[in-house]
This record gives sequence, C-alpha cells and structure tokens, in this order.
Amino acid sequence: MVCPYCNAPMRDGSRFCGRCGRHIGQERRVSSSTGALTPGTRLQGGRYSIKKVLGDGGAGSALLAIDVRLDKQVVIKELLSNEADVAEWQEEVKHFKQEVALLAHVDHPLMPGVTDHFQEGMRYFMAQEFIEGETLEERLQTLRHPLQERDVLLYVSDILDLLAYLARLPTPLIHRDIKPANIILSDDEQGVHLVDFGIARAEQNKHERRKRTERFGTAGYAPPELYQGEADPRSDLYALAATMHHVLTNRDPRNYPPFLYPSVRSLNPQLSPELEQVLERALLRDKEQRYQSAAAMKQEIDTILRVRFGVVRDIPEVDVLPAGHIVTTAEVGGPRGGATLSVQRREQVANASFAPPPPPTDQPPLLPPIGALPTKKRRVNTGLLLLIGLLLLALLGVSIFGIFSFISPDSGQKLETAESHGIGFEMINGEKIGLSDGSVAFDVKRSGGVVKEQGAERFQKGDVSAAISLWKQASSQDTSDAETLIYLENQRVGNAPHVTIVVGTMLSGSDDEVGVGRDDLQGAYVAQKEFNDGAKLKGGVLVKLLIASSGSQNSYVTKVVQRIKEQMKQDPTIVGVMGWPLSGRALEAARLLKEVRLPMVSQTATSDDLTGISPYFFRIAPPSSVQGKAGAMYARKTLGVKKVALFQDKNDPYSQSLASDFAQEFQRLGGTIVTTVNYTIHKAETISEAMEQAMKPNPDMIYFAGYSGDVSTLLVNLPPGEMPVMGGDTLYELNGFQSSARANFHRLRFTSLAYPDEWDILAKGRPRPAFFSHYAAAFNPGGAHAPAYGYTRANNDVILSYDAMTALLLGCANVLKDGKEKVTPEALQVGLRKINGANAFQGISGQISFGADGDPLNKAIVILRVDDNGHIQMEPKIIGTYFL
Repeated sequence: MVCPYCNAPMRDGSRFCGRCGRHIGQERRVSSSTGALTPGTRLQGGRYSIKKVLGDGGAGSALLAIDVRLDKQVVIKELLSNEADVAEWQEEVKHFKQEVALLAHVDHPLMPGVTDHFQEGMRYFMAQEFIEGETLEERLQTLRHPLQERDVLLYVSDILDLLAYLARLPTPLIHRDIKPANIILSDDEQGVHLVDFGIARAEQNKHERRKRTERFGTAGYAPPELYQGEADPRSDLYALAATMHHVLTNRDPRNYPPFLYPSVRSLNPQLSPELEQVLERALLRDKEQRYQSAAAMKQEIDTILRVRFGVVRDIPEVDVLPAGHIVTTAEVGGPRGGATLSVQRREQVANASFAPPPPPTDQPPLLPPIGALPTKKRRVNTGLLLLIGLLLLALLGVSIFGIFSFISPDSGQKLETAESHGIGFEMINGEKIGLSDGSVAFDVKRSGGVVKEQGAERFQKGDVSAAISLWKQASSQDTSDAETLIYLENQRVGNAPHVTIVVGTMLSGSDDEVGVGRDDLQGAYVAQKEFNDGAKLKGGVLVKLLIASSGSQNSYVTKVVQRIKEQMKQDPTIVGVMGWPLSGRALEAARLLKEVRLPMVSQTATSDDLTGISPYFFRIAPPSSVQGKAGAMYARKTLGVKKVALFQDKNDPYSQSLASDFAQEFQRLGGTIVTTVNYTIHKAETISEAMEQAMKPNPDMIYFAGYSGDVSTLLVNLPPGEMPVMGGDTLYELNGFQSSARANFHRLRFTSLAYPDEWDILAKGRPRPAFFSHYAAAFNPGGAHAPAYGYTRANNDVILSYDAMTALLLGCANVLKDGKEKVTPEALQVGLRKINGANAFQGISGQISFGADGDPLNKAIVILRVDDNGHIQMEPKIIGTYFL
C-alpha cells in the first residue's frame, strides 16, 4: 500500500501516513490496498497488460498498456484523489464517471479518443488512444534552443481549433493542464495532439468553487483562477500561452515564481512584435482582460502566420452538430485564401448599423445520453480529407456561381476569381501587395492591427456588422490609424450614390515608406470625411476610397495598377487615383493608367520626368527643378557654400532628378560640385563606403538627393565638425531617422513642399482652415493624446495628401456643377483641368492651380532647418506663391 498523497510505502490498513502524517480514510485504504500498478499487471480480465508507468499526478496516474484483444497500445488512466472523507471520495467517483462518459462522446482529430472505462474493486479506470510521437517538452530538450516562431504558431493554431471546439460543447470542457509535456507531435503525420485529458473537467457553475483545486494544473503554466476553483475555458488559453512562452524562449516557468513572464522578445529578439502582443494579453492575471475565446486568440495567431509568414490556415473548424444533421450549402464558408487571395465581394446593406454583431442564435445540440461508449470512428489521413474538402468546395463554388450568374446576372453579387485580380492581394517577399475595399487590411504591424485584420476577414465573408464592430475596436486601440477609419466611412456611405477614388501608396517596406503611406491615408480620410459630412458634391453624391498598396519596390506598382484596371470593369464608380507619393512609383503608374484614361493626382512625386507624361496626370508638388534651384540658391546665398559633395542614386528617378537640378543651378551660381558619389537607396553599406570618397576634396557641404532613412546613415558617419547637409523634401519624413543620427541632426537643411506651421506663420490674421480642427477630431477624438504628429498635428505628407484628394474631389464637383448626372474618369480629367486661374483653390500647402502639363503653377515651397535643440524651423522666405 502507498500513501495517496506522497506515494510513501505504508503497511496495509494504516490510518495515517508515516511520512506526511495525512489521515487515510477507510474508502481510500480499501482502494489503495492492492498497491500501485506495475509492468506486467493485467486488468479487465486480462484484456489490458501494463507495459510501463507514464506518469503520476495528484488527479490520476497514466500507464501505457497493450489492449490484447485489439493488439494495440492504449493509455490507461486511474482515478486518484486527495479526498480522505468517504462522502467526498464518492463524489469524486461520480464526477469521474460523468466526465469519462462526456469524453467518450467528444470526437476531435487532435485529441485521443476514450475507448473504454471500467472498475476493478474500488479502483476506477479509463482507456484512451495512445498517440505515438514526441512531446514539445522532449523536442525542446533535444534541440536545446527555442523552437521556431512559425512552427509554434502552426501547432498553437491547431490546438486553439480544438479548444474552440471544446468550448462550444453544451457543457464546455476544460483541459486544466496544458503544458509542453501534454502536446504531442505525432509520428503518423496527423499533426499535433493535446493529450492527458485525465484531469479534464466540465466547466462548473460560476458560483460553485471546487475544493482542493491545487492538484489540477502545473505550477508555471496554470493561471491564478485555477487555484481559486474558478477555472473556465479561458484558463486553458492562459496555460497555452505559458506553454508558448516556454518553447519560444527556452525559459522553463516551473523554475521561477508563478504568473511572471518576461517579454518574449527580451529573451528571444528574433520573435515578432505581434507575437509579443498576443502573449502579453494572453498571460494577463485578470482573465477578463485576456482573450475571451479560443476563436479570438486563434484569429490573431492565424493573422500573424498570414501576414508575417505567408501561411494561410485552411483547416476547417470541427463543428458540434446534432445526430443526423446535414450540412447545406448555406453553411459552407467561402475560401479562406492563399498566397494570392481573390476576394468575394458581398452586397452591402446601405447605412449599415455600427452596432456590434448579434450573438449567434443557433445553440449547439445536447450530447447523447450517457450510456454505452460509441464505436470510435476510424481515423483517416487529415491531409487527404483536407484536399478532398477543398476540391469539393471549389467545385461547389463554381457550380453556385454558374447557377446564380445564369439566373440573376445583374444581382450585384460579384465573385472575384484568381484571374480577375481586382480587389485582393498577393504576398511578395512577405509583403501584401494589392487593392482593398476593406476586404484586406494592409497596415497591421501597429496597435489594433490584428483586430483590423479580423474585421477585414469578416467583411470578406459578408459579415458587415461584425467587421464594423471589429474596426471600431481597432480604431479605439490606435486612433491615428486612417486605414480603419476609411473602411468605416465607406460603410457609412453604403449604397448611396458615390464616386470612388483609389489611394495609391505603400503600407509595407522601410519605416520611412510605411510612414509616408500612413500619412497619405490620413490626409485622404480627412478630405473624404469633409466632403461627405459637408455634402459638398451636388445631388448627395458621397465619396468612397479604395486603398492600393504597392509595397517597397517600384516594380510592384504594375501588379497593383492591373488590379485597379480590372476593378474598374466591375465598379464604374472608380473615377480617379490619388497617388503615388514617390516618383519611381508615380512614373510607372502614370504610364499604365494613361491606357485606361484614369486621372491621377500625385501628392509628392517631384521627378522632372513626370512633367507632361500623360494628359491624365496631375500633381500637387512642383517638379524637382524648383526644389533643386531653391536649394542651390539657399546654399550659395544664405549659407555661403562654395564646394559641394553630391550624393545620388542614379537608378532612382527622384534622386537622379533632384541631384541633377541642384548641381546645374549651383554651378550656374558659381559653386563647384567637387565630387559626385553614387549610392543605392536602402543599402546603408553603400553610403558608408561613399563617405571616404566624398570627404577627400574637403567640401563645404553635402547635398544628399535621397530619403530620410538613408540620410540617417550618412549623419551617423559624418566626420566631426559642423559641415551642413542639405537635401530635398523626402528628408522631412521623420519616421526614417535612426536615434543614432540625433547627434548630427542639427546639421540638416532641406527644401519642403509643406510645413505644419506654414499657415500660422504666413497668414497674418487670416482664419485657420477647418482642416486643422478636423484632423485633430479625426485622430485624437477623445483628446487623450498631447499635441503630437499623427494625432493633433498633421505633418507635410498628410497636408499634401489632403490637398491632392481635395483637388480630385473638387474636380468631381466641377463635373457635377456642369450638369453631368455622374462623374466618369474622362469627365474628371476635364474637371481637374478647370482648377486653374480664377478656379484655383487654396490648399493647406499653398494655392493650387494646374498648368497644361499637369504641374502646379508657381506652387510654394519652403526651406527648413534644424536648430541646435533638434527642432525643425522654417526659414522666413518662401519660394512661389502661398496664398491665392
């Protein structure tokens, strides 16, 4: 006989343990009198032969056995209990029998099935399938280093699918002891399995606290509420997150105080910030602040897999269905996508409610009554099932589309195919490249990004109210995110008469490129909101925006513009494009959009090559020749510079154009370009290598034709002294600067197309435009943020994007004022050409009037400098005309 509490050997019939002193009740003395099971022991009339002990715990012991009848390995689990009182022990037996029956009726491919349960004397057992394989704990011990993030996310996504299924049962089932040792990577290619359901419990009444719950769970993985007898399905999510923390950092939580988990990236810097955010939330002590369901946590895990690793999870959820239930086509979800995602656009309800989605009305069915154990279904290869299922869904989708196209070709329900390349995206080198009406979330590497992604998924599936609720939640997490606000505003427009403008920008790539993209969306949104709220278009016409993200490479623009062209065939409300901000992208887009006569207004592209490139191309920013001349004049006349070292990337249209214009004017004014050095944008080593060549002729100044992320590298490598560095408008993208460049930040001078305080400096009593208050109202709605860029203070890119979108919408207004019933791309081009002379308008960046070549006439630019305290100041003299 052994003590049921400390496993110390005891004489048969003893009432107290000699080691721990615990009282052994009569019922326990009877149940333990036969001693521990050992290899070779036979149970159930010889059917089960014990091979070895797998483990012992406070709630049960697990043994590997052979089912002689079926000639297969099984796991035998025996009920153990700490209850010394006979009545309490009988209560435990009652629960054990109920829960074995419950487990027997639960069928999920990721958990071992219960095959038998039986009683021998006063001992109670159940038999489960044996999953052969390696546990995560064993894998970690073998590797001796953390597991890869992608692999762990894949395992966890599957486990969450199982937990979501268990939570949907009529009586939700809680595992209570999730840890690396209970997750098995099976040898039979059926994936990951969650084992050791021997201490699983059905969720109790919330007002009933179970006694002695300390024996459940494992310290380090178990959440606080498990020790308080208040476990629910959220407790398993905590334990799963603790397991993730362990295998991703190799920090064993059992060796440290409970409930304390250092940031995973402080232990493993290779992990993604998005994963860190998920774990921080999942490991909160207060379960009300954690994920409230496995499905919610799984969505965020799957989003990281999709966004960061390009993996789209296609594993369908296992539903809890009543016996005899037949799945109809209405219950079959649409495709979840792949590397190239084509989105099924849904008919949207006009003026959709901004209320959260209603709770589901269908209740899961009750389990069959407890009785004889059901025959276990034969397990088949899940990969084959998945392939067959996907093929059937594809055939079903084609059939349904054919039927509905034949019956109602003008119903408005549009099914995009992979070949159409309209709304949707493709992953290229880890970047989402595509076109979105809300079905795709591009800018997800920020606060609220994961929730925004979930909203896009719901919108893609036609669940507009759920999408709106999620987008509102994402917006509350990051009020400066204009992408979310644009999608919400589009839903407010609904099916009312409207025009659609595409915002072409970059929401992936380098920090400075993403920063520009975010600014572009902010400016576009404020203009959209002003026109919609102010009913500025005749006939109640409203404004919708689509977002086109071309990522980090000029070449990706071709793919995105092709999507715009295809979408135009399906959506006649698309009349123009606001974008692209960078010259290389704008050149390619302007050439391609010319083919379909779609007007395009760029906010900041300045390459001289854009002048006259297309009768459908317009821009708010003056060409590089204006900036180059202004910079050269400032260098010679204000700074007194005579010798300049010129940095350029001859393969970048913006850099090459700006460098050439500056050099030509500087030399005309009597200065000397003592050396021209070439570098490659976004390749820091080329700038570092060029510094030695640039410094040899002892220049008075460096003129850097390039972007803020690259000039930041140059500032770090500057020799001691106060030699100034000058450049063009793209140096005013503050997101690109490294903190290490701060020491030499004061050396910068640059031309800029706009400045936030420009109006206040030059206005001399003129009232401020509503833009400034509208901007703060949009991105700092609760006044929670102190004055700062992105919330209360619009930067230059925001201002220029606002002016570009305003120009497009004023062009639409010109069309409607002329008596046209609707705006078309050709009519909008005419409307834009009317923004000239007496019809010019006052923008925030200055007066805007288009010339015959699409360039702005006499547009204002400013010179900015950085003072010794690191503050950016505007020089008093401007170039061009600011006010009308």
